[in-house]
Amino acid sequence: MKGYIGVTSREWFTYLSINEGINEVNFWRKNTNHFNILTTGEPFFFLVKNENGIKGERAVLGKATFERFEVLTVSKAWDKYGNGNGDPDKESYINRMNSMFETDSNNGEIGCIILSGFKPFLNPIYLSEVNIEFKNSVVSGKGITETDVNMIDEYGFSTIGSVIRKLTEVHRIGFTEDEDGFPEGKQMLTQHIIRERNTEVIKLAKQRFLQQHGKLFCEVCGFDFKAHYGDIGEGYIEGHHTKPVSEMAENEQTMVGDIAIVCANCHRMLHRKRPWLSINELNALLSTNLVN
Repeated sequence: MKGYIGVTSREWFTYLSINEGINEVNFWRKNTNHFNILTTGEPFFFLVKNENGIKGERAVLGKATFERFEVLTVSKAWDKYGNGNGDPDKESYINRMNSMFETDSNNGEIGCIILSGFKPFLNPIYLSEVNIEFKNSVVSGKGITETDVNMIDEYGFSTIGSVIRKLTEVHRIGFTEDEDGFPEGKQMLTQHIIRERNTEVIKLAKQRFLQQHGKLFCEVCGFDFKAHYGDIGEGYIEGHHTKPVSEMAENEQTMVGDIAIVCANCHRMLHRKRPWLSINELNALLSTNLVN
């Protein structure tokens, strides 16, 4: 099974990443020539552009499954796929098309690569690390082999992957994980202004917890996903920011020690009311109710 790596904007990818329940997404492009690189069911990977002012290698941040290719007017593409175009409303979408393609919304046509199963990776994939050549001169994307597909999947959905490489680098330069800070709180405009979290700090917190305890389990209730669900639960747990990102300054950093390892249920309870409960408070609440 071959695959394809498409270059896309961070804004488009982020919007779809935080909006669940969209069945099909439209990877639109100005080129209306038939997209015959993939057949239905083959994987499509997203190489996400860096933010303005950020230099360095771009990363593959997720994947989806190719369904079909269509040529539609800008307006009809919105009518058919709505938020699956990567915008919160039609006005934003039309403005984007006008600024990028200078395309008349009613008559101008765009190429629509329709994808299903949109899914962000657990780890960013830098193609140089998996020996896949992707020159900066490639503007839209390129096809890849089955071997390349398997390599990206292995690293992207691994619970260790790039985290081990990051930890190795941290120890090599003489820092501990607690001293390694991560920028948080950058404002992004979507349907609302949200706070962009740095997922690397979550992955490092999980890896450190695993090294300390030999397994991943909830710090509040002790739930172990692997023990209860077998292989499908291996490596799964959630990270809770003990300090709300919404209360952080734009350039304030989160330390790995600020992340608590919790199950999905306890994570929900921690966020249930404001001010958020602390880990100790929720632990005490759980213990009290179990006794009663």
